Amino acid sequence: MSFSSQPSPNTPDHFAKPVTVRIADAVETLGYTTLVDWAMRLLSGETTPGAESDPDIKLLGGMDAIEPYMGRVWAGQALLHAWHHKAVDAVQGALTDDEWQVREVAAELVGHHKLAMVDDLVELLANDAYPQVRVAAANAIGATATPQHDTAIDRLQRLIMDPNTVLAAAAEDALGEIAKRHNRPDLAIASRY
Repeated sequence: MSFSSQPSPNTPDHFAKPVTVRIADAVETLGYTTLVDWAMRLLSGETTPGAESDPDIKLLGGMDAIEPYMGRVWAGQALLHAWHHKAVDAVQGALTDDEWQVREVAAELVGHHKLAMVDDLVELLANDAYPQVRVAAANAIGATATPQHDTAIDRLQRLIMDPNTVLAAAAEDALGEIAKRHNRPDLAIASRY
């Protein structure tokens, strides 16, 4: 096996360009509204990569012969950078997708766009089998919950001692973020150092 510092002509764009550049290029090619509409339909499963009337998935950094769920992941990444409030239903549906990667990007969308879906996030935080999804849910709760979200606060507090240190740190960070946003230092976990 040999390695080259030169990109191969077979290397897909998602290895060559950052997502922000890919989405800016897609907006320039398709227009903002068309891109967002396509991303919403992909995320909700209403369409799939390669559908006859849709743009080429390579605009989002995708490639041919991919797992079917990856179109939904790339759509979620696109919606992180090109957003419309009509995408809320697609995001909410994606929080219960069968594929963990789709649930993870949906949780990231909730946090990034400050969507009011704390109860859905608590469900992921409590019951999802994949730690990546639970970490994304904790981060999103930190960005969206208020001190009045008792169940979310309680769930985060219980995760502080989780054996998964990444999840425990995400829960601690989320509590700190809620405390900071709402001037409630009592919610933050005191440093042990």
